Amino acid sequence: MTHILIVDDEDKIRHLLSMMLERKGFKTDQAANGREALEKLKSASYDMVFSDIRMPEVDGHELIKRMKEANIVTPVVFITAFATVDSAVEMMRQGAADYVTKPFDEEKIIITVERTLKLSSLIAENQAMRQELQKSDAKYTLVYGSKPMKEVVSLAESVATVDTAVLITGESGTGKELIARYVHMKSQRNGARFVPVNCAAISPNLVEAELFGHEKGAFTGAGQTKKGKFEYADRGTLFLDEIGDLPLESQAKMLRALQEKRFQRVGGNEEVPVDVRVVCATNRKLESMVNNNKFRQDLFFRINVFPIEIPPLRQRKDDIVPLAQHFLKTITVNENHELTEGACQKLLEYPWPGNVRELANVIERGMILTRNTGKITSDTLSFLRVQQSGQASSITIKLPPNGIQLHMVQVSLVKQALEAAGNNQTSAAKLLGLSRAKFRVLLKNIEDNKKLENEGCNQ
Repeated sequence: MTHILIVDDEDKIRHLLSMMLERKGFKTDQAANGREALEKLKSASYDMVFSDIRMPEVDGHELIKRMKEANIVTPVVFITAFATVDSAVEMMRQGAADYVTKPFDEEKIIITVERTLKLSSLIAENQAMRQELQKSDAKYTLVYGSKPMKEVVSLAESVATVDTAVLITGESGTGKELIARYVHMKSQRNGARFVPVNCAAISPNLVEAELFGHEKGAFTGAGQTKKGKFEYADRGTLFLDEIGDLPLESQAKMLRALQEKRFQRVGGNEEVPVDVRVVCATNRKLESMVNNNKFRQDLFFRINVFPIEIPPLRQRKDDIVPLAQHFLKTITVNENHELTEGACQKLLEYPWPGNVRELANVIERGMILTRNTGKITSDTLSFLRVQQSGQASSITIKLPPNGIQLHMVQVSLVKQALEAAGNNQTSAAKLLGLSRAKFRVLLKNIEDNKKLENEGCNQ
C-alpha cells in the first residue's frame, strides 16, 4: 500500500489532507514539523511527502536539505498558501517534486499524488539499478594473465561498442557470464540493467512467460500482468545462459523477438517494443544440435554473429595462481590467507575439470580448513586429486556382440585425455590414472603401432 507522510504545523491541515488521501485508499502518517518528519523518514519507508514550507524549528526547505544529507530520496510536494511562477521555480530549485496550494482541491491533490508516485517509482528503480551495478563492479572482476584469455578479452572489447549479437561458448565454469558482463560494462548500455537468465533452469511450460511476460488471467495463477525478462532488460543487456537448453517450441518466438525487437506477452495481443542487446552462452555444440534438428538453424545464425570461445582453465595455466589469489581476497571466510609455493604447484598440476568455478570452491574449502593458521599448503589441498584407476572400477564398458579392438579404445582414450589436458602429458596421465612414465610408454606404443600400420598400407 502507498505510504504518504504529511508534514504541517497546523492540525486542521494535516487531518484534512489525511482524510482526502485515505478516502482514496492511501495510507498516511503525520508530523507536526520538519524535525519530527525527519525522524519518521529515517525509521520508516514512505513513497512521498507532503510538506508545508513555513514551519517552526525545521521548515520545508531545511527538511529537503537534511533529507539529501541523510541520502533519503523520497519525493517531496510542498504545500503553500499561494504560488506565483517565481515561487514555483524556486520551490523546484530547492528540490521539490511538485507543489499544491491551499485551499485544497481534492481532484488536483489526487492527480499530484499519482504524478509524484510515478517519480517515486523511477527513483526506486534507479537506486536499485545503481546498487546492482556497484555490486557487479566488486564481484565480477576479470582476473587473467594468460595469452588465450587476453585474446578473449580483446574480442569482448571489440564487440562491446556495437550492438551485435554475441555467442559465448566454453565448458561449464569457465566464466561465460563474466565475459558477458564485461561486454555489457564496456558498452554504451552500461547505465542500464544486465539481466541474466538461465534457460536450463526454467520449466519448459513457463519459458515464454518468463522471457516475454504474461497478461492478467493468461493462465491459472496469473493474477496480474507481469513483465518478462526482455522487457525488464529494456535499454540494457539480456544474457541468455545455456541457450542450447531452450525448448524447440520457444525458439521461433525467440527468433522473432530478436529480429523484430518486439513481442507479445503470453495471453496478450498488443505488440511490446523493446530495445535490448542479447548475449547468449552455451557449453553445448549448437552446430551438432542444428544437424540433429534439436536447435533451429535460423536462430543459431541469428545469435552466432560474433562468437567468443573461452578456453578451459587447464589450457590457460597462467591464470590459475592469479585467480586463486583473487579468491583469497574476495571469499569472506577469514582475512590474510596465503598460498604456499607447494600449494601453488599443486593447483598448477591439477587438470581442473570444473574450471574456474571448481577453483573458487577449492580455495574456499582450503580457507575453511586453515582458519587458524591462515596458510594454505600442499597438504591442505591433499583432497585435490585425480580419480585413480582403482576408484573408477565401477565404470562398465559394454562389449559389442561383434567384439572390439582394445588397441582402438586405448587410442581413443589417450586422444581424449590429451585434448582435455591441453596436450599436457602429466595432466593427461592423471586423467587416466597413470604415472607420467607409464603414459609416455602407452603413447609410444600407440605411435609405433600407427607407424607399422602405415608401413603395411604402403607395401
